Amino acid sequence: MAIYIMGDIHGCFEEFEMLLAKVAFNHQTDQLYLVGDLINRGPKSLEVMQYLLAHQDSILPVLGNHDLSYLVYVEGKTKLRKGDTYDVVAQSNEAKAIKEYLRHQPLMRTIPELNIAIAHAGIPPFWSIDEAMKLNQEVSDLLATDKKKAYKKLIAEMFGNHPAAWSPALEGLDRVRAIINYFTRMRYLNLDQSLDFDNKREEYDATQMLPWFKFNRALDQDTQIIYGHWASLGIHHENNTHCLDSGCVWEGELTIARVDQGEMILTSASRDKTE
Repeated sequence: MAIYIMGDIHGCFEEFEMLLAKVAFNHQTDQLYLVGDLINRGPKSLEVMQYLLAHQDSILPVLGNHDLSYLVYVEGKTKLRKGDTYDVVAQSNEAKAIKEYLRHQPLMRTIPELNIAIAHAGIPPFWSIDEAMKLNQEVSDLLATDKKKAYKKLIAEMFGNHPAAWSPALEGLDRVRAIINYFTRMRYLNLDQSLDFDNKREEYDATQMLPWFKFNRALDQDTQIIYGHWASLGIHHENNTHCLDSGCVWEGELTIARVDQGEMILTSASRDKTE
């Protein structure tokens, strides 16, 4: 059995299919983990979701900020922005099934036998893997709740930049929002390890902030953290963390990593842009 982890797909279905063929992925024996941002911006978000619905035993995603934004969009709590492609998914015959599928996906997964943790934007250095999994479960329980009123409230108030700093004492939707933001929106942390929501570039003032993975990982430092979300960073390996977002939707590539053979083996695919 081969175990793979793939970077942000963003609706790039042709590259997705090409990459699975390139590594000869076998749905009967292999497993594929996805780092989130499954849909939006790319040309074939619906086709990606149809494929995932058809292969739920072998493909295991975590949610990214764009996937959560889709759930907000289908509840009428946000409008399309320039470049968004959510409407194609929302207007499809599979819209209800896709919504339910996404609601039942986590923000974080682990592969215990390989000592790997996967989250869309990463895992902040002040959470142990066990603590992060418990916080992930708090949000997962709310996303999948049968209580319509609680779900609607979560969707309506999911996004926002407050609070920017984590505290175990946070309660209610402030707590949920902070957990979601660290898991799905994190790039730079201020020196007090609060979130900086503005800087998405590679340049930064180290007297003010650092990329999250540059902070001391005293907790579970032997666990490999694999993430996406940061296309401008690209493929990056540092401090036992690995970014797999190679910017496919921005005319880059889609990258998959085989992780079960002791060393990480990367394979990429991109369309012929001259077509």
